[in-house]
Amino acid sequence: MLNYKGAADTLICVEALQRLETAPRRIIIVDNGSGEEEVARLKDGWTTLAQKHGGSAPVLYCEGDPLPEASKILLPLGENGGFSSGNNVGLRLAMQDECCRAFWLLNNDTEPAPDALDALCARLNQRQDAGFCGSTLCYAHEPDMVQCAGGCTLSPLTGVTAFLLGGKPLSAVISRDPEPIENGMAYVCGASLLARRGTLEGIGLLAEEYFLYYEDAEWGMRALRAGYGLAWAPASRVLHKEGGSSGAAGARDGRTPRRSRLVDYLSLRNRVWLMRNYYPAALPLTLLSYLGVILNRIKRGQIDRIGLVLVAAWDGLKGNIGKPRARLAAITLSEPPGKP
Repeated sequence: MLNYKGAADTLICVEALQRLETAPRRIIIVDNGSGEEEVARLKDGWTTLAQKHGGSAPVLYCEGDPLPEASKILLPLGENGGFSSGNNVGLRLAMQDECCRAFWLLNNDTEPAPDALDALCARLNQRQDAGFCGSTLCYAHEPDMVQCAGGCTLSPLTGVTAFLLGGKPLSAVISRDPEPIENGMAYVCGASLLARRGTLEGIGLLAEEYFLYYEDAEWGMRALRAGYGLAWAPASRVLHKEGGSSGAAGARDGRTPRRSRLVDYLSLRNRVWLMRNYYPAALPLTLLSYLGVILNRIKRGQIDRIGLVLVAAWDGLKGNIGKPRARLAAITLSEPPGKP
């Protein structure tokens, strides 16, 4: 689990993990450069929860040390290297335990149901060809509404993604046969993803140049191209607050989140970068589709974001990726007064 200045959400998730019917072998929380006060808040809060449930306190781990025997590990990083980088640090540590056959990536702004992990493991065991398995994500503010059934589709022409069965009532989704849904899945949503060890050893970890957004899409597409399948466990129900640490969950207009400038920039930049690498022949159409993005921002009253869209498309095209550059702060990342 990755934390970035979200201790309150992370501790809620940890408490949900305490209620799992089958406990994971080990829980590793990576703090992505939030600072000493945040790390202390996490450690104290986690210790309190462990005592409440009769378990051991978490161990503070220093990067580079051998894997401790502890079942609860807090790993603080000195800087925020992005979603992929932080998760990869945790995965590399967990993979030192040769007894672990699969690894569960879980967003800190989630609350898994007590049988969520059991259902993931059961489906991955059924699908021996699958490298990744995803949960049924539901909106935390509307628990009976599905955000996505395991993962997403991705257009090979524009790179636009869509949640599988998104917006459907949970009652109409949870009893579905997973196989037809899995056949249309381009990638597993990284908010709750069970990864088989052999898959990670075969294709590698998350691509760190994405920093944030589209890294799970790239991972899934890489797995598919390497011959691994993608699976969905309908009974693995996980509530998701949707963007609790990234700024994607701001004020809502109907069901449409008003994204922060940083999130807007990264998602638009990374879409072009992904298409450049996986569907280069469709890149002209992808870039043309950004005219529609500009019109969409104008309709929302976000004329000030036209420059953001253009810079994001250019950076994705030229490969200016990784952590956003300092010069973008004034152009794309700072919020004008009163603007979401």
